[in-house]
Amino acid sequence: MFELLPHRFKRIGMIIAPTGFFLWVIMQIGWITEISQFIGLLNPKILNVSSAILGFSAFLFGTYALTFSKEKIEDEMIRNVRLESFQFAALLQVVFLIIGLTWIGFMKKPPKDAGLMLFFIIAIFIFWIIYIIRFNYIFHIGIYKYEK
Repeated sequence: MFELLPHRFKRIGMIIAPTGFFLWVIMQIGWITEISQFIGLLNPKILNVSSAILGFSAFLFGTYALTFSKEKIEDEMIRNVRLESFQFAALLQVVFLIIGLTWIGFMKKPPKDAGLMLFFIIAIFIFWIIYIIRFNYIFHIGIYKYEK
């Protein structure tokens, strides 16, 4: 059976995931290149690649920590909500991929390699973000409404 991480990893994931996503986004926008030129680096490519890898890896580790860490009280209901959230996120990811690839197929100028890579990275992000949002909504807000 798969062992979940201790509950303290949820806090770690809440810090690392947004930080990694922010680092990846500022690299995509081009701010890393501007900063490296401001400080006098001649070749910002190494800094760009390393910040992209670090940001993406930090985001994935943070979402992993958020997803697979235990709640304070881990019981059968939470396991059921966790499973349903995984199924819902997988279904929405498949729908996103079908619609996105169909849309790309009918484009007059389809994106090149970098555009397709970005599309699949977004597909990965969508799965984890939908899972985290749905699980926490049902667990924290849905159950709270039910108890009232």
